[in-house]
Amino acid sequence: MLTLVSFVVLLLVLIFVHELGHFIAAKLVGVKVERFSLGFPPKAVSRVIGETEYQLAWLPLGGYVKMYGEDPDSAEEVTPELRKRSFSHQPPWAKMVIVLAGPAFNLIFAAFLYWMLIWSVGIQHLPPVVGPVTPGSSAEAAGIAMDDVITEVDGRPVLYFDQLDQALSEGRGRPVRVVAARRGLKETYTLTPTVTQTADIFGDPATLYDVGINPRMVPVLAKVLEGKPAAEAGLRAGDLIVDIDGRGIDDWQDVLLAVQGPAAERASTQPRAVKPLVVGVLRDGRALTFEVTPQLNVSQNSAGETVFTPMIGMESKVEALTEPTGFFAAARLGVAETVRMIGLTLKSVQKLLVGQVSAKTLGGPILIAEIAGDRARAGWAPLLNLAAFISINLGILNLLPIPVLDGGQLVFFLVEAVRRKPLSLRAREVGQWVGMGFLGFLMVLVFYNDIGRLVTRFTTITEVEETAPRPPAPAAEAAPGGAGQ
Repeated sequence: MLTLVSFVVLLLVLIFVHELGHFIAAKLVGVKVERFSLGFPPKAVSRVIGETEYQLAWLPLGGYVKMYGEDPDSAEEVTPELRKRSFSHQPPWAKMVIVLAGPAFNLIFAAFLYWMLIWSVGIQHLPPVVGPVTPGSSAEAAGIAMDDVITEVDGRPVLYFDQLDQALSEGRGRPVRVVAARRGLKETYTLTPTVTQTADIFGDPATLYDVGINPRMVPVLAKVLEGKPAAEAGLRAGDLIVDIDGRGIDDWQDVLLAVQGPAAERASTQPRAVKPLVVGVLRDGRALTFEVTPQLNVSQNSAGETVFTPMIGMESKVEALTEPTGFFAAARLGVAETVRMIGLTLKSVQKLLVGQVSAKTLGGPILIAEIAGDRARAGWAPLLNLAAFISINLGILNLLPIPVLDGGQLVFFLVEAVRRKPLSLRAREVGQWVGMGFLGFLMVLVFYNDIGRLVTRFTTITEVEETAPRPPAPAAEAAPGGAGQ
């Protein structure tokens, strides 16, 4: 129910923002608005205020603003005294303003959401504490160890872990001078990064500069997901994982290694057998053990391939530091984040068009509903973050030069401005049919992808390896009631 409610509310808010842009722009240029509708017919409720009917319809998959004289080829007669209030009788620049206002409001709304999130929540950072040190790295050779605290990089004070990453990126492979504290004593190290050529999420070349220092994540459970193997076995939020299958656990990376295997093997394109794990934890000073059998999580990579990853349904506790941000500084950062996300969205569209990102990665209403439900359960901040992301995508999608969408209408009006007369009825009809055909194909594709994901998820059977019988745990370490807790 939360998933459905979150999806409907999220969709209606974003549709309202989009149509509000068209509505306000139409009013500003003097066009009469006959109907403002959220959703598509049949009509649920409506009310006439002034000259406009405000309507809420039953199908929350879109909305529209009905303007007077919107269709110049309809049988509706535009009286001479109302010509200046007719949409079709407006100059091309006015029509373009009205059309552009919808997508523009979506982008502005996203910037507003980012602004409010950054101002109210602040910017979250990991503390500058050293986690697992990569074997054979520059940091290991220099003697840096887990739980050291980084205090300076190249003479600049360090408050957050990402300042180290920023310094490495800016240095482009040159040695960096790192000051780290251990039990109150500071030591200076000169570290030479390893330069690795890799690819980003779009497959474009990227360069990594690594000295072998990873962030510290203490293996304490922040959340155990209901209905997942960890919860069914009896693990709880607040448990400190101390060992898995007899191997000591010092950091969350050790947990990932024990559950999912090496990083290169975690997302397999073929289902693989999993084995039960014996997880030892400390809870309220007591040592307890639980047997947990991972399940295969089904997802997709950027190539559209289905990948299977062993998971047990628990999340680590992240000791994040909050960087407070002032009201106006947050506005600047909110705009910057919106611009960054617009760039990523445009790049995604470009990669889709040239085939570098698979069309199988596209998701429709079912996927959006699932994500909205997950974000709503995680809290209001993740849900608003998702709303900003979808609002940007909605704005960019509507600006694509496809008839029926705002971008296609914008092209029509640009041609009208150049020709000094509207396109012929035949040209507009052909364009509308092409646009409808494309949108129909897109809807079929995303629903096909959504249903395919569901079918794959529900038909994937996790095969469990047979293991030798385990000796019973000592009475002092066994969890009373076992998985019932």
